[in-house]
Amino acid sequence: MSTQPSGFGPVFDATRPHFVRWTPSLWGPLGTATTDFSDPRPGERLLDVCCGAGSSALPAAVRVGPTGKVVGVDLAAALLDHARTVAAEQGLTNIEFVEADVTQFSDEPFDVVQSVFGVFFLQPDMNRAVSRLLDLLRPGGRFAATVWAQDSIAEVAGAIFDAVRELRPDMPATSPTTESAKGLDNEEKLRAWLESLGLNDIEVREIPLRVPLPTEDAWSFVLGTGLYARILGLSDDERERTRTRYLELLAERGITEVKADALVGMGRRA
Repeated sequence: MSTQPSGFGPVFDATRPHFVRWTPSLWGPLGTATTDFSDPRPGERLLDVCCGAGSSALPAAVRVGPTGKVVGVDLAAALLDHARTVAAEQGLTNIEFVEADVTQFSDEPFDVVQSVFGVFFLQPDMNRAVSRLLDLLRPGGRFAATVWAQDSIAEVAGAIFDAVRELRPDMPATSPTTESAKGLDNEEKLRAWLESLGLNDIEVREIPLRVPLPTEDAWSFVLGTGLYARILGLSDDERERTRTRYLELLAERGITEVKADALVGMGRRA
């Protein structure tokens, strides 16, 4: 089974400086909110899937304490290096970051498996991949997944998409990752998906978030999020033309902030 394709690792590695730049206002709040919801307790073992720079794994390590253990798994080596640096700075010795395809990862059973904006990257069969992750949970263990709420990031994504399409009119309008994300983008869909995985005691919570997007930071947002995939394959000249047009579209459409609302759903393994 080919999941979490290796191509995603280099994509997010290339975004490292910008990804880290957006951690305080975007990834950090969403990661912390997810961990507040999954509620890891002292002494528990937690697996953080597609952990990136550790925005949810690091607060989880604080919660489980010295008797617990957190393992973060991702394919983006540069982001993992950043996470290790932050963990060392915080004096966290109960956390490990592993560069691996998480669907091939094995370890002792975990009390919690969580993923923040990661499950829809587990292609080509997201459900099969997540079912494999649930096998890593002990009976009664908790699985939590954070996804974008409907229309989140949509205005900014539309601007970069339209800017690229002016140069590359044949660019596909969607992708398996995008379609998987859309299939989970409201409470009803997310709850039904968790039920289909055989989980019990399902809860879903909304995480409202608005992030200011000043003009000087708008291109960095593209480079520091999954929107970066939209400009892959463009030449340097095409990227500069896309950047210019994207900023024009943001101004024309009056886009000055990012709607970054998320949903986190959690259920227990029977």
